[in-house]
Amino acid sequence: MSLVVAGVCTAALAAPPLGGAQGGSIKAAPDRGGESNRGAERVANAISTRSKYIRRARFSAIPPFSNPSAVSNKRLAGFPLSGSTFGILSTGNALDADNSNNAPNRSTSLGGPSIRGSRDVTIMRMDLNVPKNARCLSIRFKFLTEEFPEFVNSEFNDAFIAELDVSSWDTVSKEDPTINAPKNFAQTVDGGLISVNAAGDAAVTAARAKGTTYDGATRRLRASTPVTPGRHILYLSLFDQGDREFDSTVFVDRLTLDRRTPCKSGAVKD
Repeated sequence: MSLVVAGVCTAALAAPPLGGAQGGSIKAAPDRGGESNRGAERVANAISTRSKYIRRARFSAIPPFSNPSAVSNKRLAGFPLSGSTFGILSTGNALDADNSNNAPNRSTSLGGPSIRGSRDVTIMRMDLNVPKNARCLSIRFKFLTEEFPEFVNSEFNDAFIAELDVSSWDTVSKEDPTINAPKNFAQTVDGGLISVNAAGDAAVTAARAKGTTYDGATRRLRASTPVTPGRHILYLSLFDQGDREFDSTVFVDRLTLDRRTPCKSGAVKD
């Protein structure tokens, strides 16, 4: 089964309502029924505050097994923030996000080859129409992980990266595990990655994962970057560096394009 999904999606991004029991549900996107691009559209629509911002959406890379992406209308860890839904990307099974935290090392095999030196790689591409008065692109997110506390400050490192127009991150160094991401704007004020190793406002704690299946999470963060009017591409990537074990997930919501100035690149407390 191919890992990389390429294709062109139309701009019709209306998402069907999510079913399930009272209190909401989490639904896989894609559903492994050959609808990968429609799945990306559903996630993009759940994230964006306005559908007109999105020209099309697709997964540039996605593992072949399980459910690495989903849309939720179930309130979970403070999400959704805008509208009734939010997007989920995971290095494991995104449908596990609301399970009880009764597994200290939840791991789900997603399969597929190494991409840019990492495993369980999902890269979501959103083609944007940036309005003429917009100067700042922002997304709100929370990073949750089973790597806490076992792999804090280790070479085993799931990470979330957001890039505008060019996706160039890599983890190809094997002798000295390093994540190179020069275009990443989802980073701390000191240039640190959003991962189990983050510090400051992006630090992972057990309390911030309350109500989810994960052992630790960041607080809700806002990642921003300056943007110019016209067509741009937003890339959201989540991957596992060093191994395939111990799942991590990111909740993403409230993509905005506004006039805010100054618009400083980076991730801060929302």
